[in-house]
Amino acid sequence: MISPFVGRMDLVKIIFLVFSVVVFVRGEDGLIEEVSSRDEVVQWAGYGEEKLSTVVIDGKLLCHASFDHRTPPRPFPVSGATVAVFCGRSGKTKRSWVRGSSNGHGQFIIDLPSHLHAIPNLEKICQVKVLHLPKSSPCRHAFTGKHKAIELTSIGEGIRTYTTHNIHLMPKPSPKQHTRHGPKRAHKASAL
Repeated sequence: MISPFVGRMDLVKIIFLVFSVVVFVRGEDGLIEEVSSRDEVVQWAGYGEEKLSTVVIDGKLLCHASFDHRTPPRPFPVSGATVAVFCGRSGKTKRSWVRGSSNGHGQFIIDLPSHLHAIPNLEKICQVKVLHLPKSSPCRHAFTGKHKAIELTSIGEGIRTYTTHNIHLMPKPSPKQHTRHGPKRAHKASAL
């Protein structure tokens, strides 16, 4: 059985719709003229192009490589790498993702789309993954299945900032380290 309240709500919706059509068609009460510009209508509807909040995730990619066999590996920044932020849980929930790239200092900053801003605990739902390294990088291609967790670092002025801190990548195995079945396990490179 439908409650009388639901019936009244449907009636209210119909009356509002008819009133809106009449006002739009006839332009009565100056309502349409008052909110006629696109910017005003968009703002009035609550959608403005002005961002109400910003959520960014940053980090730095470091490759630990040695250019000769006598010196220990040193970390150096990886520029031009493709990095992605994946948000959502596996299973029935749809996963969202956005990608960016590292600059000349190995740093990346990814601005999350607005539909992810309302998630209260992004650090539990979102992770960062290195998708692609430039061919010139001495570090291994990063399709290792490893994801890097994020950590909330600051909140204020409508901006939330998360970081992965440093993402350490290991060097590609040298040709001598390969066997018939691929690289030796002890030297397998991956994201830490």
